[in-house]
Amino acid sequence: MSNRSGGSSKNFFIATRSALIRNARELNLFSNNPFWSSTLNSSEQILSTRLFLLFLFISLSTIIIYASLIVQIHTDTLKQFTLSDFESLQSRYPTTTNVPCTQVSNPYHKFIKLTPIFHKVCSSPFIKNQWISSLFLSNATSHHILDFRTFTFAQFQALALLCHTANQSIYDGYRAFNSTNLVTNYLFSRAEFTEITSVLIDNLRNNILANENRTARIVLMSLAQNRLISALRTNVYLRSVHNSKVFLANTRFYKKKNGTSWSKCMCPLQGDQCVYPVGAFYNWSAPELGEPPKPDPPPRFQIPGLMTGCLPLESIRQSTLECLYQQSCINILSSQSNISP
Repeated sequence: MSNRSGGSSKNFFIATRSALIRNARELNLFSNNPFWSSTLNSSEQILSTRLFLLFLFISLSTIIIYASLIVQIHTDTLKQFTLSDFESLQSRYPTTTNVPCTQVSNPYHKFIKLTPIFHKVCSSPFIKNQWISSLFLSNATSHHILDFRTFTFAQFQALALLCHTANQSIYDGYRAFNSTNLVTNYLFSRAEFTEITSVLIDNLRNNILANENRTARIVLMSLAQNRLISALRTNVYLRSVHNSKVFLANTRFYKKKNGTSWSKCMCPLQGDQCVYPVGAFYNWSAPELGEPPKPDPPPRFQIPGLMTGCLPLESIRQSTLECLYQQSCINILSSQSNISP
């Protein structure tokens, strides 16, 4: 009795499995569809059913996997927190952490403190009246045009003017900077804040430099366009007409180096390029009309880094001032009135 019951159960299981396999193999979802049945035979309908079920499985699997990977946004509102709390949240949730600002507009001076550093010469005695006055020579124009005694007094006056102009430009730029506000609705991260402040400071520095250069160009252009004559005769010199009270104004030329060769440089046209190293010249003669002054005979000594040119302002801007870092050179400048051949 039990053997028959066990055999019947086994036969039923085998029959059921066979029926399921057969039904799965013969599953046809398009057999009763007149649209498909008229164009596809039975085997093609079964194949279409299998493809349909396969694509359906793939689509459902994709949707389920995508839904499981979606980040669920959970909003927490903190009424009070410290900077370390914000940075901790920012590191964990860099794209979703938002902290609204209670004050959306803040002046730069509340979070940026700037301390300008000027060139050492601008805080040195070399731009003071005592030093500049000591360089004055009543017979300055009697020296060679390339001699430092001709224009040193005027150059240090120009240097003091440049320092004053730089100081005023920075003060004006700093005042405008402090009156400008940073506007933001949300708190910046430390990296964003550092990047923003760096950009602001770079822009301020570039604007100050651009304004200083623009001011210098305007001054030099004004001097050139108005044909102003330097009292030191460095850009124009006068020659008297023989047996006459008439004086002719002659443009000053300088030698300009082009690579390995030299050419003439004309002050009204190329004033900012007409610069030449200076020295102490003796037993010199005036250059011929229309010719640049020549260092002949050679100077007894040269002043390192100091240049001469059409105007003291142009030449001091292109000087290196390295002489002011050498005590022996400073001694020469300070004793120029006592220098004799």
